[in-house]
Amino acid sequence: MRDGRTGVGVAALVGALALGPGLTGCTPDAVVQPSPSPSASSATPTETDAERQERLDYATAEKAYRTFRAEYGRVLRAGGAKEPTKVMKQTAGGEYLKEFAEVTEAYHGLGDHQEGKERILSVAPGAYSAAELELRVCEDSRSIRIIAKNGEQVGQGEMRQSIIQVRRISDAWKLWSGSGKKVSTCD
Repeated sequence: MRDGRTGVGVAALVGALALGPGLTGCTPDAVVQPSPSPSASSATPTETDAERQERLDYATAEKAYRTFRAEYGRVLRAGGAKEPTKVMKQTAGGEYLKEFAEVTEAYHGLGDHQEGKERILSVAPGAYSAAELELRVCEDSRSIRIIAKNGEQVGQGEMRQSIIQVRRISDAWKLWSGSGKKVSTCD
């Protein structure tokens, strides 16, 4: 077991101090004391308040993104909706919510639904400010089939890479706008 600061095994240190004088023939005066370990602040750099806030903001924004995408998929598998759900409104706003609401309304109006689930392959941080941040995402919906009211497959999912702008609205982070493109693999 290591003490995490000096790299010296605690058991070895205790054993050496306890048994050392008797085994080496030295008097207790000759016992070498270990050097003091470095302070925690110099051993490991600490996270600043700003870095901590940025990390927490990205985590909250990613949770909003994953929550929205799960709800969006659920709604499309159920055949769409006349309007965005409460969860969709809690996690998105602006153009992002408007565009995805149009899709759910179209599914509802046409009687279409999806089969299969999207996989989120990656979510990475992009630009950051206290009011807005970017998420760089890769979504794989190639296993999704779009089924028409008559039971025929009318479409299929794709792999997409997107950059999503997420805004702080009051104390919540909401998906606000974004751009994406169809890709064969994610970078």
